[in-house]
Amino acid sequence: MSEIWTHHQKTVNGFRMHYVTAGSGYPLVLLHGWPQSWYEWRGIIPALAEHFTIIAPDLRGLGDSEKPMTGYDKRTMASDVRALVDQLGYAQVGVIGHDWGGAVAFYFAYDNREMVERMLILDMIPGLIRAGESFPLELALKINHVFFHGGNPDWAAMLVSQNVDAYLRRFLTTPDFNYSPAVFSEQDIAEYVRVNSIPGSLRAGFQWYAAGLREDTVNLAEATDKLTIPVLAYGGEAFLGDIRPYWETVAEDVAGGSVPECGHFIPEEQPQFVIDVAEAFFAPLGV
Repeated sequence: MSEIWTHHQKTVNGFRMHYVTAGSGYPLVLLHGWPQSWYEWRGIIPALAEHFTIIAPDLRGLGDSEKPMTGYDKRTMASDVRALVDQLGYAQVGVIGHDWGGAVAFYFAYDNREMVERMLILDMIPGLIRAGESFPLELALKINHVFFHGGNPDWAAMLVSQNVDAYLRRFLTTPDFNYSPAVFSEQDIAEYVRVNSIPGSLRAGFQWYAAGLREDTVNLAEATDKLTIPVLAYGGEAFLGDIRPYWETVAEDVAGGSVPECGHFIPEEQPQFVIDVAEAFFAPLGV
C-alpha cells in the first residue's frame, strides 16, 4: 500500500497524541473505535484525501498515543480532539466517528458547536445509556463484552494480556461482529495486536468502557440541548442496524439507515460505502 499519509505527534491536554494527516482542502477529523487506531481508516483516507484534509488521531490511550491513567470519559476525550484541532489551526471541521469514536464525536460536536459543522456516525450510539435508565436486554446481550471490559478494567486487562491475539480475533474474525470473517488480513490483525500489546494499552482501552458505564451515562443524561447540525448515522445491518432512532434523541437533523451485508466494522468491511456517503455528505463544506 502506498502511504499517502504522514505521521505526527503533539502534546494535548498533558499527553502525547499520535495522529496522521493526508490531503488538502476542508478538514475532516476521523475518530476510531476499540480495539483500533487511526489504522482503521487506511482504506478510506486515500480517496477522501483527494478532496479533503484528513486528520486521524490515535485517541487517548490507544494506538501509538500515550496512555494516561485517567480521562477516558468521552467528553474529556473530545476535549483532546478539540485541543489537537486548535493546534492545527482549524476553526471549523467535519467529523466521522466509528464505535467509541462516534461517542467522542458526539461530545466534540455538542461542546464545540461553532467548530463542528457536520457529523457522520458509523455503528455507534451517542452513549451506552443515560444515568437512571434501565439497560435494554437485547442491546446488553449484543454488546456483552462491554461489561467484561468496563466492570473491572484492570482485571480484564490482566486476563486478556495472556493472549491478546486470540482475544482480538474474536472481534475481528467472527460473525459476532462481522458480516464476513475474512475482512481483516493477517497484517491488519497483527497491527491491532501490536498497538494493543503496548504497555498500558489494554488498561486504557478498557477504561473507555469503564467510563462508558459510569461518567458517560451522567454526561449523556445531562446532554438535553439537541444538536442542530446535520447528522448522518449508519449502522451495520448485521450488528446495530438502523441507528437513527438513537441519534434522533440527541439531534434534530438525522439521516442515514443501515448498511447491507455489513457488521460492526463499517470502515473496513465496506470502505467504498463510507467513501461515497462521506464525499456526498461533506461536499457542501468544501464549497
